Amino acid sequence: MKKLIALTLALLMLTMSFVACTGNSDETTEAPETTVAPDTTEEVTEAPVVLPYANAAELLQIIFEKYNAAQATDDTKLWVCGGNINNFETCNPEGPAAFVALDNEDYNQNLGIPAAEADKIASAASMFNMMNANTFNCFTVQLNDGVDADAFISTLKDNILARQWICGAPEKLVIAKAPGNCIIAVWGVVEFGGIVDPVAQSFATSVEGVEIVVEHNFAR
Repeated sequence: MKKLIALTLALLMLTMSFVACTGNSDETTEAPETTVAPDTTEEVTEAPVVLPYANAAELLQIIFEKYNAAQATDDTKLWVCGGNINNFETCNPEGPAAFVALDNEDYNQNLGIPAAEADKIASAASMFNMMNANTFNCFTVQLNDGVDADAFISTLKDNILARQWICGAPEKLVIAKAPGNCIIAVWGVVEFGGIVDPVAQSFATSVEGVEIVVEHNFAR
């Protein structure tokens, strides 16, 4: 009887021990939670550059006013008229004016821009010597969005150099690029009171970001 009781107790103890071991093996150790830091990177949007001019006429007016303001005497100021000589009603006898073309050939005759390039122009303006535009002619052009300014300048230069000049030929051509897909060009004489060089040099001081890309001396 004692042996039976002892065997029963031993089996009971073994069963309890097995249950305890099984319970321990079922425990799972959870990995510590990983805290992900919130994304603090903010997209920075640069403010658009605001130009001091909205079109070619305003750009040329800035150049005209700043150049004259820098002159010590009236003798060295720009005394010019502006606009399209073929469209007299739109001309300004006292300074630069928007270039209002009657047809595309006006661009070629007055500014040296091939008529075929006229559809690339959003706005234009000019100022020139009252007596002879070949001694001084300065104009600005604002190109339509997407137009390649460098290609336009190359075509403009080639067309001007191929011109047959009447009533005297200019001595120098300068072409520059300005912000806003704009172009500034000037041609005329450089000696005996010529103002092409000082006017061209004033482009960069008149408007930030101007880059002169063509300086051509005509053969004499």
